[in-house]
Amino acid sequence: MRKCVGLLPVLLLAGPALADPPPVYRADVQARAEAMFDKADTNHDGVLTLAEYHAALAAIVKAKGGTPTAKGWAMVDAQFNAIDQTHSGRIPRANFVAAALAHTDGADLNHDGVVTPDEARKAATIKRKAMKQQEKAEEAAAWGR
Repeated sequence: MRKCVGLLPVLLLAGPALADPPPVYRADVQARAEAMFDKADTNHDGVLTLAEYHAALAAIVKAKGGTPTAKGWAMVDAQFNAIDQTHSGRIPRANFVAAALAHTDGADLNHDGVVTPDEARKAATIKRKAMKQQEKAEEAAAWGR
């Protein structure tokens, strides 16, 4: 019995960390994406440049006590380029918000506008499997198989 009581404080402290995150609502994602865009668009022209995108994300990392890394910047640039469909170095507000919603919609497996923790886990598993298959296909193509 004493061993169980000794674990109780650990379990109580770990409880919130082990709990599932709250569901994610599509409307909330849209509102957050719009607010993030508006804050990052420092000249308020309705378009994000790579410099504005970098500045906004650097501020987020700094606020969390971190330091941007080369790998992090490479990921930021890849995200920017994926959203910049015209490769103009500029992302209109509508494209920025659409990208955030597309990410959420991809995880909303039952298409009800809410991503539950279970859906998020399942969507992540599906994405990992697809990425592994793509990597295998690219490797096979590189070897001429």
